[in-house]
Amino acid sequence: MYWLSYLVIALILGGLIAAWKTDLYLTQVLIILNLLIFMVVFIPGIRYPDITNTVYNDLAGRAIYLQTGRSLHTFLTLMFLHASFMHIAGNILILFFIGIALEDRLGKKRTALAYFFTGLIATLGQYMANWGSMNLNLGASGAVMGIMGVMVFLYPTDKIPMFLGPIFMPAVRVDLAVGVFIAMQTGIALLTPYSNIAHAAHIAGFVSGIMLAVFMRKTTVTDRDIKTTDYTKLKKLVTDNELAEIYKKIIDADKDVIRKAWLQSFYEKVKCPDCSEKIGGERCKCGYKIWE
Repeated sequence: MYWLSYLVIALILGGLIAAWKTDLYLTQVLIILNLLIFMVVFIPGIRYPDITNTVYNDLAGRAIYLQTGRSLHTFLTLMFLHASFMHIAGNILILFFIGIALEDRLGKKRTALAYFFTGLIATLGQYMANWGSMNLNLGASGAVMGIMGVMVFLYPTDKIPMFLGPIFMPAVRVDLAVGVFIAMQTGIALLTPYSNIAHAAHIAGFVSGIMLAVFMRKTTVTDRDIKTTDYTKLKKLVTDNELAEIYKKIIDADKDVIRKAWLQSFYEKVKCPDCSEKIGGERCKCGYKIWE
């Protein structure tokens, strides 16, 4: 394996460990890692293409690996490689606008699950659609589509900023923003059916994101009587502006699924009044119960 390939692996592992061990946003770390790896791999290849091609051969994926069992590390590393400026720019923009918004609501652990699980399923979907192919597969698009699937299922009416071509719109409903992007992807797929775009990975990532969101909705918050619970009990735990905003979202939510999603976000961020540790659920490890 080429020395630069080892450096890329070290950057990925180091960045993910830093995100796990610190208060850094996982999404911010993913954005930085993708940009950094793009700069050290792709940009030198503009003048010395053998450098980029060698790293791609080491770290990008191929459908044939699913049959041979070789180069299994590429299931992770391919998600941090990109083939062009436009390729990485599109993924970074969606991560910035949707990924950070999702992490604000779900927390780091569940965002990590969403990103890497859907990224894996996206890769498997692409490999199944191109069984035995030796073509290179690379990019974070499958995981990014998975993040979109989770976000649109759990928070369809929330508003996020987005670009529509050169036009910046500061507050667009999630379902509308995702719908526009899916429509664009569908149009591209119909117009360029034989392009190098991994359409199967995009579909698999998005669908797996929705499926994971269904599971998250059922498991992250207990199925208490969502309509009769006195949510004003949470007010005593509000200690900063961020929690105050989430509390207001819980109170004002007009759909059960949205209220449950915001409630989970509240659990992830609120600190126990007894031990000062993050509670993470309806009951703290020290025994404190939110609803009692």
